[in-house]
Amino acid sequence: MLARYIPSNLRGFMNRPSYFEGWFQKIYAVEHRASVLIIYGYATQNPPERFGFIQILLPNERPLLYYFPKHEVDLDLTNHVVRMGNNLLSTQEITIASEVLQMNLRLSVKHPVQSLKNTMGYTYYIPNLPCYHAVVNTAHWVSGDIQFNGNSMQLNNERGYLEKNWGTSFPQDYLWLHALDPSDSGVSLLFSCASMHWMGRTFRKHVGHIRFKGIEMDLRELKQVTIRCVKESSLSYSITLSSKTISLRIEVVSVRQVTFKGPDQGQMSRDIIHHADANMLVTIRTDVFQESLQLIGNFEDMGSFFLPEI
Repeated sequence: MLARYIPSNLRGFMNRPSYFEGWFQKIYAVEHRASVLIIYGYATQNPPERFGFIQILLPNERPLLYYFPKHEVDLDLTNHVVRMGNNLLSTQEITIASEVLQMNLRLSVKHPVQSLKNTMGYTYYIPNLPCYHAVVNTAHWVSGDIQFNGNSMQLNNERGYLEKNWGTSFPQDYLWLHALDPSDSGVSLLFSCASMHWMGRTFRKHVGHIRFKGIEMDLRELKQVTIRCVKESSLSYSITLSSKTISLRIEVVSVRQVTFKGPDQGQMSRDIIHHADANMLVTIRTDVFQESLQLIGNFEDMGSFFLPEI
């Protein structure tokens, strides 16, 4: 009975009006110093012939977007398997084939997050929020090959990350980032902050974690947090979290922007500006220590979170 409330599980509400369910798979290729992104899911307000979607970003390429009719979309809710046409997307294997793209990947040694708390904690129990967020795997290893327009890309035990969103729409105002240290698999950062609208009220919630040197901090558990976001230039941002116990500053320098499609009222109609493989300097201060981390990550800034530089 409780299994249906585990955030990372597939929901499969393909007949619910104004609804979407989507997954974000990130694979960081150290040799290319770039990410491969695979975004897949379904949107019930899309026309039936574009019910399912797969969006793909390869290094130095423009995003690819494929749609699939509803009758070609199948979900195995027990084993987290999504099939769209002849394409397979799961936590074990990813197989995608088109005229210009062939992708055959294997995923192993996963670190799933199946806790009822996951990233949003007891917020999951609030009904009818526009968007919910959960982490499926904080880290896994990905191997295989990608063929695109005659070019080959080999992946050998590269680091992967998988999360999901579901609901009716992405928040109107949100920021999101995921970053890692290419040379240290024990270092990662996830942070997201969004304006949530519910029963005529608007409030902001943040989620995420930071891992380094065997330390893991759940940013959601910080008390009396102040968050300040500054857009210092067209390509640089700073995010500061301050609480009684910790100060966390994230400096982001974008190197590449692409546009994905995101959900709005169950339809993939919103343009999402995504900063791929941005450089991030993370500074952590407590009463006991100070630590600086040089990371590479992916970043989205949508809405009105960021103030101009003062």
